[in-house]
Amino acid sequence: MDPLARDSTGVLWLYRGTGSASAPYAARTRIGGGWNTYNSLTSAGDLTGDGKSDLVARDSAGVLWLYRGTGSASAPFAARTRVGGGWNAYGSLTSAGDLTGDGRPDLVARDSAGVLWLYRGTGSASAPYAARTKIGGGWNTYNVLS
Repeated sequence: MDPLARDSTGVLWLYRGTGSASAPYAARTRIGGGWNTYNSLTSAGDLTGDGKSDLVARDSAGVLWLYRGTGSASAPFAARTRVGGGWNAYGSLTSAGDLTGDGRPDLVARDSAGVLWLYRGTGSASAPYAARTKIGGGWNTYNVLS
């Protein structure tokens, strides 16, 4: 997935890769404003199994939203769909690639007690993650998960 960046005003920017070592990114593309309503954004990889990179965002109420990738440079994401609520129980969310080896990207979440949870990717846009599985405790030792 090409990098995304959110500026202090809430505008989300896409930096498309060029494949050139001397100029690795093309000029940035403005995706849109209002992204400061989210307290967590993570590039989810191809979460829906359609060959396009997706985005997952959590709002301040703890609702997790899926933005399906479109493959379009001018409008890289479709309208959001609700994944579910209660995600504010986690201080950190990060897309972890395919931890389970099933070909689908997974998500890890760390709760306030430092317990790390695995959410297996399902490949389904309507239910992109399976029920959580406990990885283990002690992860509050780290201040960044990526």
